Amino acid sequence: MIELFLRYEFLQNALYTGLMIGFIAPLLGVFLVVRRLSLIADALSHIALAGIAASLYVSKAVPTISILGPYTMGMLFSVAGSLLIERLRTAYTYYKEIAIPIILSGGIALSVVFLSLANGFNNDLFQYLFGSVMTVSDKMFGR
Repeated sequence: MIELFLRYEFLQNALYTGLMIGFIAPLLGVFLVVRRLSLIADALSHIALAGIAASLYVSKAVPTISILGPYTMGMLFSVAGSLLIERLRTAYTYYKEIAIPIILSGGIALSVVFLSLANGFNNDLFQYLFGSVMTVSDKMFGR
């Protein structure tokens, strides 16, 4: 099995990506737990879902206007959500943890609204939400 990793480039890229994530994620996780932000990834993923659903809805409702792609809109929603979380954390000085569930439930609510307005999408929503480590290109590693 190890010889397959040495033979195929996409498996090498998947291995490098997995090793990078395995090294960086625990370091980031410790920082987030110490700051009492352990659920921020869950909240931002729901906000990103709202951004992707909004982008897909806009492109379905008005096909001539394709302002931003789903990934870009998801990232913009995530950045806006993280800024809003930090703003709420400063507003609630005694209950700083309450900001994350507020944004999480708001992200779910926005996602449901955009998904119901669109009456379903032609393309699969899951292809935007869940990536595959096997599709990482070697451009990521500068080769």
